Amino acid sequence: MQQRQLRGNRQTRSAIALPSFVKGVSLRVKLLIGFSVLFSIVFAGAFYWFYNFATEKIMARLREDMRATLIGAAKGVDVDELMALYTEGKPNAAGFSDDPRYLKQLAWFEVVHSIEPRVWLYSYVVDNSRHNRRVGRSAVKQGQLELIYLVDLWSKYDASKAARFLQSDRPGSELRQVLEQQRLIESPKIYSDRWGTWLSAFAPLRDKNGNIVAILGLDIQADYVTQVQQQIRDRIGISFIITYVVLFALIYALSGMLTRQLSELTRSAERIGAGDYGLDLSHLTQSYLPDEMTSLASVFESMVDSIRTREQLIREGKQTEYEIRIALQQERELNELKSRFVSMVSHELRTPLTVIRTSLELLERYSAIASEEKKQEYFQRSRAAIQNMTQLLEDVLTIGKAEAGKLEFNPTRLDLKQFCHEIVEEMQLGISTTHTIHFSCQGGCTEACLDPTLLRSILTNLISNAVKYSPSGSRVEFKLMCQDQTATFEVQDHGIGIPKEDQPRLFELFHRASNASLIRGTGLGLAIVRECVAHHQGQIGFTSQENIGTTFIVTLPLRSELDVNHAEHPEVELSGDR
Repeated sequence: MQQRQLRGNRQTRSAIALPSFVKGVSLRVKLLIGFSVLFSIVFAGAFYWFYNFATEKIMARLREDMRATLIGAAKGVDVDELMALYTEGKPNAAGFSDDPRYLKQLAWFEVVHSIEPRVWLYSYVVDNSRHNRRVGRSAVKQGQLELIYLVDLWSKYDASKAARFLQSDRPGSELRQVLEQQRLIESPKIYSDRWGTWLSAFAPLRDKNGNIVAILGLDIQADYVTQVQQQIRDRIGISFIITYVVLFALIYALSGMLTRQLSELTRSAERIGAGDYGLDLSHLTQSYLPDEMTSLASVFESMVDSIRTREQLIREGKQTEYEIRIALQQERELNELKSRFVSMVSHELRTPLTVIRTSLELLERYSAIASEEKKQEYFQRSRAAIQNMTQLLEDVLTIGKAEAGKLEFNPTRLDLKQFCHEIVEEMQLGISTTHTIHFSCQGGCTEACLDPTLLRSILTNLISNAVKYSPSGSRVEFKLMCQDQTATFEVQDHGIGIPKEDQPRLFELFHRASNASLIRGTGLGLAIVRECVAHHQGQIGFTSQENIGTTFIVTLPLRSELDVNHAEHPEVELSGDR
């Protein structure tokens, strides 16, 4: 007992003694560093908010002016005249046009520019390159969408910046959006080129029949946005330096007053840790203005006599308590898992057995008078129930082997496309006409080296889940794609989807989504899929939106020889996005 107490004393002293590198950093320095970090974070957050707020306000006003100007300019464009210019107009020697219709369009652009000097207008048509009229070579391949410039306001002010009449160019993503959405489209952010900083928008021009025949583009100068941003950065930088210096000096002075008494108490604690309990702390406990430091010094005096034995008892008690808590937690989790497993298996087996018994009783009593169609219906119910029981037993056996680390991995050569066809035919037969499974294949998927048993578990569980959680009569999409020595299996349904809060635990054993409580299930399927994918050294992910549907994507390597040793410690990458 005496040896244990002496050993405890040595442990106490070693625990109190701090490493040399920790002693070199004083509390005062930590306070200053902490203040610097905190101040920088708070100031950066405030700057970020103000910077974004100011930029958003400026951009909102700029976009408002741009939209209003473009809408007004589009109303003043004579579309029929513009299309006649495109069909009949001829370029002049400078690359523009002397056609009166060109000049009339240009004059309208000048009117708009005089009202809003920041904007520069231009018009063009976008159509298949086979049908377009142009000057010079096409900027795109034959048959692709092509842009043909018509009138550009820059031709009146600076010809070097202007697009030539009937000049070909490639259409951008915003122009494709105008054609697809048939509405005004703005560029998502400002951009810079050698002529300045701009924000752009594009509006469709329609003929008398309401068809989009041309597009009116507008570039508005946005240089002052970047100028304002730079001014904000400069002013905030100066404010940061001034404010930081003032507050740093204040914190430095206050920390010196605070740490003076702490330093004396620290030296006293070091002496206590070294076994010197004859300390005189009266000069610390006596003060005209008592505070927390005075109370702390009094506590030091009262705890010196009991610190040795109490510390040892606390350490031993905490260790014992921790070990007991861990053992109880493990026992509780094991009992809960056993209870859930027994309840799940009992419930899932009882339902198909009831279906089989009922179908057999009906066939036994009414087989003589029942129609052939009715008999087939009872047989179909029995087959489906037997298939459910078989699948449940296979799932239990598979998850048991996986938990015990005895799940075998035996890759063999197989025709992957034919294998998937057979899976679809088997499952379609089991679900009859309640759902339709549509299978499609891309790429060379005739040769693969995979474990057929594990692959069957992956596909049957994913497809059965898609059928189970989608409405009757809906269609389940099953796609197989082979490329770059990789097979990608995609199973998509249009069912109830997975709530966002359930997605992180989707692959846990026995876990089911909160919106699936009224649908029969065990919570084993996706856990089995995860293990089978892991043994193939593959990846599984999913995207899901509640009441819209779910898509699972499994990627497996199509290597001719797989390293079986990797299956002993498989790892699988899981991902899920809503």
